[in-house]
Amino acid sequence: MQTPLQQLVHRLDAAVAAPQEGLPDAVTAALGEAVAAGAWLLPEQQRASHDHYARHVIYADPEDRYTIVSIAWGSGQQSPIHGHHTWCGVAVYRGTVVETFYETAGNNAPPRALRSTVRWPGTLSFDADLTGVHRIANTTQDVAVSIHVYGVGGARIATDVNRVLG
Repeated sequence: MQTPLQQLVHRLDAAVAAPQEGLPDAVTAALGEAVAAGAWLLPEQQRASHDHYARHVIYADPEDRYTIVSIAWGSGQQSPIHGHHTWCGVAVYRGTVVETFYETAGNNAPPRALRSTVRWPGTLSFDADLTGVHRIANTTQDVAVSIHVYGVGGARIATDVNRVLG
């Protein structure tokens, strides 16, 4: 029997090998199954930093097609306003986060907030390459953890994911 992480990797391998129009549904279905499997992330993969949210690589595809990252959000921590250079699937694993969506006007104007959505455990989302601008924040007193799958290899996870806008 496979562990939840092994099953997630198996499902993601199939998702990235299939026609790209099915990628959003396949990635979110794989993430949904993974978070529904219960508590399986290791304690160190859920550890928040005192200074800022903490990223933990939990799997890097050996063919560089995707990387799975857990992000631990301490109380009051948030990402910068950003978009992605690559596709990204997200599942809330534990706790609650708020995702705020922004629009950009170009010409160096600051991004403008459009709406915010509360993301509970099990909530799933997917952004295609170069679409959407958002910020994720933990507005609660407890640590929140989300699982992100990015369409880049592990060596590029720190440099080729986010387009920081604010």
